[in-house]
Amino acid sequence: MPAELRFGIIGCGEIAVQTCAGISAAPNATVAMLMDPRPEVLADLAEFYGVPTTTQAEEVFSNPDIDAVYIATPHDLHAPLGIQAARAGKHVLVEKPIATNLKDADTLIETCRATGVKLGVAYLAQVDAGAAQARDYIHAGLLGDLIAVRMTALAHKPDYYWQGGYTRRVATTWRQSKARAGGGILIMNLVHDLNTVRWVTGLEVQRVYAEYDTLATPVEVEDTLGAVLRYTNGAIGVIQAGSAMPGGAHKDARGPRIYGTKGQIILGDPPLIYRTEAPEGSAPNTWSELRYSGPKGDRAEMIRRFAEAVLNGQEPPATGEDGRKALEIIVAAYRSGEMGRPVELPLET
Repeated sequence: MPAELRFGIIGCGEIAVQTCAGISAAPNATVAMLMDPRPEVLADLAEFYGVPTTTQAEEVFSNPDIDAVYIATPHDLHAPLGIQAARAGKHVLVEKPIATNLKDADTLIETCRATGVKLGVAYLAQVDAGAAQARDYIHAGLLGDLIAVRMTALAHKPDYYWQGGYTRRVATTWRQSKARAGGGILIMNLVHDLNTVRWVTGLEVQRVYAEYDTLATPVEVEDTLGAVLRYTNGAIGVIQAGSAMPGGAHKDARGPRIYGTKGQIILGDPPLIYRTEAPEGSAPNTWSELRYSGPKGDRAEMIRRFAEAVLNGQEPPATGEDGRKALEIIVAAYRSGEMGRPVELPLET
């Protein structure tokens, strides 16, 4: 294994541009090859990074100069391409969600395990120092017993989003399709918060009751969803999500909220904390920024930590199992909405 991890990029659309910049900024990784089925999508990245390009994923998998692949394709291709990469001996970093269903997620996880390659999911919470500090505070009991969680994603996605994402880099309609995307606002956006809350709190979901629909957008996936989660410790979580909400969340502080018997943390940027029993020298029952030291969880830090884990033979910070856990909650919510009743976890695949 070389001193730096050489990445092949599978899918060069909107999010891949950000991740390529993160790879370039990381001291232990490099962009070594670019793949997208549309040659015109490759042109600007190829000029900028000066690396070989291809329209065939198999050429990335067979390239001996590639150590790992980063997969940023439509959601339904995450697991199949990851499985191909693992069988070719390449380490796998896959965009969220890990898959659109649990069977594919399990096959990807097992294939990576059987072939001895590392599998990571492109979450940022596990590499963010603020989230780590919040986690330490919670596990030290500074919020008391955890009793509630609130997660929101309230956006007003423009019409053009459904034909090419926010940047309109690639003309494509896969985000409109239930089969290709797996769903709408929940699997596309709230998946990050579900991972963050689970990692920071250590809480596992045992039951989900959800209602969702497509009420204001001409697409197959949901644009409005509400859900109640019951955690194994008894805490209750709520989700409010929508991609067709004029005005969005307005002045609501961004980030998941975690409530305990002795305070609250908002996992925003910066994280905020409220404690009924404040440390000596500070006032109780007041809000303040959560103080921490260390890197912010961005794409460069995610890549650095993933590459470090692979090069040292360790587990990536956000594992395939982490990706599966977040997906399981999403699948449970969709099943609940379809059946009109609560759904218990763990799910049968």
